[in-house]
Amino acid sequence: MLAEDLFVQTTYGRIHALAAGSGEPLILLHSNGGSAYEYEHVIEDLARSFRVIAWDMPGQGDSDPLAHHIGVHDYAGAVIEFMDALGIAKAHVLGASIGGAICVALGAHHSARIEQLFIVECPYRSAQEWQKNWANTEANYAPVTQSLERVAPRLRAVTPELLTRWNIDRSKAGTKTCLSVMWALREYDIGADLAKIPANAVLVFGDRSPTVGKLDQFKAVLKAPSVHVIDNCGHFPMVDDPERFVAIIEHEVSA
Repeated sequence: MLAEDLFVQTTYGRIHALAAGSGEPLILLHSNGGSAYEYEHVIEDLARSFRVIAWDMPGQGDSDPLAHHIGVHDYAGAVIEFMDALGIAKAHVLGASIGGAICVALGAHHSARIEQLFIVECPYRSAQEWQKNWANTEANYAPVTQSLERVAPRLRAVTPELLTRWNIDRSKAGTKTCLSVMWALREYDIGADLAKIPANAVLVFGDRSPTVGKLDQFKAVLKAPSVHVIDNCGHFPMVDDPERFVAIIEHEVSA
C-alpha cells in the first residue's frame, strides 16, 4: 500500500490519516476497533481515481485518545473539522459499521459538504434489539485482543498479518473507547437521520453480514438508494472482496 501519514488538529484532538492519490477527495471511515488500515487492501487501487484519505476516528488508531464519551453527531462534526483542516470543501465519503452511521449523520446534517455518500455495513437496531444484544456486545469488546478462532467467522480468510493488524488496532482503541462507540450507536436515532438524507446514498452490504437483514428498513426510509450486496462477504467487504468493493465505488461516482 502506497500511502502517506497525515495528522490534523481538531477540537477532538489530533486526528491521524493515511492518504494517497490525486483527484476528487474520497474520505474513508473505518469500523469500531479498527483504523485506516482497514482499507489497506483498496487504497492503492482507489488512488488511481481519487485523493483517498482514510482517517483514524477520534480515540482510535493513531488519533488522540478521547477524554469523554461522544455521540454519532459529534463524530460527524469531527469529520467536518477534519475536512476543514485539510482544505476540503466537498468530498465523497464512505463509512463502514460505525463509519456508516457517521455517514448517515453527515448526509442528514452536512449534505452540502458531501458529493456521494456510501453507507457500508451499517447497523440499524431498535432500542429493544440493542438491549437484548448488549451482553454479546460487551463480550465482543471487553477482551481487547482476539484469537484466530474468534475472528475467522467474520472474514473469508484470516492471514497471520491480518490478525496481527486486527489486534494492534483493537489494542490502540481499548475496551472503554470501543464500548463508548457502541453506546453512541445505541443512543443514535438512525431512522430519523436516514429520512433527512438527499437522494445520493449508496448502500453496500455483504450477503453473510450481521446487518444485511435490515436492508429493507434502509430502503424504506432512504430516498431511492443505490444498493449493492456483495456475494460471500461478511461485515468487512473491503477486506473480503477488495476488487468488487473498488468497482462499486468507481461505478457509483462515475454514474
